[in-house]
Amino acid sequence: MTPETTRSGIAVRRTALLLAATVTGGLSLVTPAQAAYGDTEFRSVSINNGKPIVLGTTGTVTVPVSAQIYDDSGGIETIDADLAGTFLEGPVDHNMTCVQTTSTVSTCTGTAILSPAYYYNDSPGPIGLRVSGYAHDGGQYLESTLYPQYEDLPGGDALLLKETKLAAMNATPEPVRKGGTLTLTGRLTRPDWNTTEVDGTKAVVGYTGQPVKLQFKKSGGTSYSTLKTITSGTDGKLKTTVTANTSGTWRWLFAQNSTSSAATSTGDGVTLLKTSKLTVNADPEPVTKGAKLTVSGRLTRATTDAATTFTGYAGQSVKLQFKKSGSTTYTTIKTVRTNATGYLSTTTTANAAGYWRWSYAGSDTVASVNAAGDGVVLK
Repeated sequence: MTPETTRSGIAVRRTALLLAATVTGGLSLVTPAQAAYGDTEFRSVSINNGKPIVLGTTGTVTVPVSAQIYDDSGGIETIDADLAGTFLEGPVDHNMTCVQTTSTVSTCTGTAILSPAYYYNDSPGPIGLRVSGYAHDGGQYLESTLYPQYEDLPGGDALLLKETKLAAMNATPEPVRKGGTLTLTGRLTRPDWNTTEVDGTKAVVGYTGQPVKLQFKKSGGTSYSTLKTITSGTDGKLKTTVTANTSGTWRWLFAQNSTSSAATSTGDGVTLLKTSKLTVNADPEPVTKGAKLTVSGRLTRATTDAATTFTGYAGQSVKLQFKKSGSTTYTTIKTVRTNATGYLSTTTTANAAGYWRWSYAGSDTVASVNAAGDGVVLK
């Protein structure tokens, strides 16, 4: 069914009902806001089981609909129902199945199939179920859940929403040093129902100026905590920075508003590099020019993100570096591997006064570190 058929079909059915009322003389022609032909009225409705109807750029959504309809004659003879401008599935005058459940109330059920192809940017928000037809006693009715008298109707607050999406969270760098700066990016989008692409789908556009929560879940945790809320920028782009203090997963969260659905991005797990420490000792001090100098030290790494306890880091390549007195740069002399408990030791020839240090480039899980220089003078 095309959008034009859907809309004109509603108009034709409503016009026929109103004209029939005029010809019989039993009722006068009234506007929809006045639509009360007899004693028929909604008692309650259920649209999509009480959940918002969310449409994206393409495809359809099947929506279950039910209504408790009162009429003193005890039943509904014919019913023509539409939801948000789209007729429910089924034949004309019988597109809901009505079963009399009490002497005056019928339970009517049906299904609507909604597509974003039928809607525009001003469509999201409250939507109504509209029914028309004849009761058992021949009385005509035309009712909509959007009429003022149904403001407090149970189940009458149905919503049509645009499907909002959050691109996958991207956190950089990965891994990150403890206390380092982590940059978090993403994008918030939703459909533009006024624009149709060449393939027939609705366009996707950035959703600008919206509050989006930044959330974090610690490694081993089961729940996310909100750390801050930022506003989506041009084209729906998201960007912020945080200080990295522990390993875990980062994500974006957008809460439902009056026109758009809630959205949650996929998380991006970030491992915190374990803090490392490196000591150095050059001996003897002072040293005779041309004599042997022993340089020792130890490389340790934190056992947890909290960096309160450390253990020796075995089997790691560590550079021995030297900076002459008066210079500003270190030169690598050799590379030494740590032993089983993280200790280092090597000998070198002392040819100039200056500073000796160990330098560790880091690993996939442990941060880089440089030892403080140990100054040695010649004698």
